[in-house]
Order: sequence, then structure tokens, then C-alpha cells
Amino acid sequence: MDMHLPLFFSPKFSTTVRFFIGLTRHRLAFRVLAPLAPRKAGDRARRLFLTPPRHGFRRAELEALEEASLLTVPMPTGRIVGWRWGRKEDPAVVLVHGWGGRAAQLRSFVAPLLARGYSVVAFDAPGHGMTGGRESSLVHMAAALDAVLRHVGPVEAIVGHSLGGAVTGYVMAQGARVKKAVLLAPPASLTEYSHRFARLLRLPEGVRALMQAQIERRFGIRWSDFEVEATVPKLAQPALVVHDVDDRDNPFRDGERYARHWPGARLVATQGLGHRGALYDSAVIHEVAGFLGNAKR
Repeated sequence: MDMHLPLFFSPKFSTTVRFFIGLTRHRLAFRVLAPLAPRKAGDRARRLFLTPPRHGFRRAELEALEEASLLTVPMPTGRIVGWRWGRKEDPAVVLVHGWGGRAAQLRSFVAPLLARGYSVVAFDAPGHGMTGGRESSLVHMAAALDAVLRHVGPVEAIVGHSLGGAVTGYVMAQGARVKKAVLLAPPASLTEYSHRFARLLRLPEGVRALMQAQIERRFGIRWSDFEVEATVPKLAQPALVVHDVDDRDNPFRDGERYARHWPGARLVATQGLGHRGALYDSAVIHEVAGFLGNAKR
């Protein structure tokens, strides 16, 4: 789900060093807190789990955003910052980034979709990019996507990466009127990801369970409601699932679960792209554009 694991693969040595220093500090803190103050350990884990990593914008990302029209989408908790490429009257495709990501990461899809007659909308989720805030979650991102869909109007398709893919399936299962979906490296289980998160920080299962209970109580949800088996089987829209067999963040079996449980979904397996390579790979982008087809007015 792209939370903290991707920093392992940062090309910048200084970023990697800072990550390992921070990871060591958190592990030491949990080693002390877990046996002595498990509730405090759960509180600390919850804050970490709900805090997306932040990264500076690259020049290419800013240049792509300069070619778009700025959108501001109101929400009860604040506003969402988004962008639209193309003409407002053209059918829209909405792009949804993953955890710790931002709208401009999906910029490579813009030109091919414009060429097929679509307008393209993307946004920075709460706690991400230019939208700001420190906290986020699948719940935050789902609410943001729902607000964007309502603000933009009729939407032909959604393309979601990583957690953005899971959010896409969940929002569509809640009744969003979207004709097609593309999921790139989606996670199939929030609970399973939390176990990977716990292993990274060396959290005892009791602390992980406390963290989950705190989050469920705070948002009034059950994590089981977000499992792929609980959401996508009710969907009739066509879906394309693209997942890399070498994905270290969300394992390939997650993509297989989506394809198995979403009626009419088709799985495309890639190799060597890892978790983010599909965002820039020309073959994947061509596959996605072909799946969506030409815009119908």
C-alpha cells in the first residue's frame, strides 16, 4: 500500500539513511512501550499508520501541472486541490494516486487520454501534495474521491494506483456512477498490509490489534468492509487490473484477488516494473488507453 516501505528503494543515499535512522528510532520506542504501556504503543502506531510520507515535487511534475487548469473541491474537512487537462465538456477520466503519492505521478497518462477525446482530472488526496494536512487514510481518500466525482460531474472512468486502486473499487461499490476502472498494483487487504507494517516496525500482534481497533473506532468502520471480497463482487463495470509479479509493496497475489472477485475484470501481469513502474511504462499506458477506448460524446 505504499506507506513507508518504498523509501527502502530511494535512489538518494541521504533519504535512505534518514529512513533507517527513523526506523531504528521507532523500533526502539516500540520495544520499550509495548511491554510497559501497550496502549501508548498503539497510539504511536496509529499515528504512524495514518501519516503519509511526504516528498518534494519534481520539476517534471510541476511542469505537467502548469499545463492544467486548477480545481478546488470543497469538503467538510477542508478543500481538495486538483487539476483538469483538456476541455471541461469532454468526458472525464479521474486519476487517483497511491499512499504517499500525488496527482502528478500519473502525468504520463494525460496525453494519451487527451488524444482519445477525454478530459483528465487528478487531485492530491488529504495529507498529500498540495492539498496539505498531516493525516490521511483510505477513509480520507475515499471521501476525497467521492467529492471530486460529484464536483466534476459524469465520469467515464477512474485510473487508480496502489491505495488509489483500492479506493476506486470501494467508492464504486458504494454506488459511484463510473463506467470503467483501471487498477494499477492495488492492495487487496488493509488488514494484511497492517501486518506488513507491523513486521517492519517489529510490533507485537497485541499492539497491531490495538492500532486497528483504535482506527476502526475513530472512523466508525470495520477493516473487513474494505477487503476486496467485500467490495468488488457487486460491481458490473469492466475493470483492468495491472500488477507486477515483482511488486515488493503490494504482492502480485493482490492483483489476482481483484481479478478473481471482480466480475468482468481482466488481469495483466507485468515483470520488472515493480510497484511504480506501471505509471511510466509505455506498454502499460498503451494497454490502459486501449482498454478505455475513444471517448463517446
